Amino acid sequence: MPPEDENNDPEYDEVLNAVLAGLRGEYLNELPERLSEMKEYFKNARADKEKQLEWLGKAHVIAHRLAGTAGSYGFADLSNAAANLDLYLKNHLKNEANTGMAANSLNWQALDGMVEAMDKSIPT
Repeated sequence: MPPEDENNDPEYDEVLNAVLAGLRGEYLNELPERLSEMKEYFKNARADKEKQLEWLGKAHVIAHRLAGTAGSYGFADLSNAAANLDLYLKNHLKNEANTGMAANSLNWQALDGMVEAMDKSIPT
């Protein structure tokens, strides 16, 4: 006898949807902390020129992770905003590594705008 088709089981779907809703809720609860941590890294990067690249790298890791995880949890706007920041930082840090140009050439106004876009894209 073939196994029961889970795609036609309303009870299974209900349980799955409840689990996914719980995971999405946990993710949303953790987002403010992640964004706050990233903003703190940017603040440190502005203030600490000697370790600016290190701080930007840490912020980049968070943006990169949020770009992927937000999409996985169904938050497309947040994922897109984080992906924009991820790409911007990736290109800047890659350029820094290739050219040795000072990290303070970063367009802070553009960066602030991308972070603000992330803030605005968090579902309420």
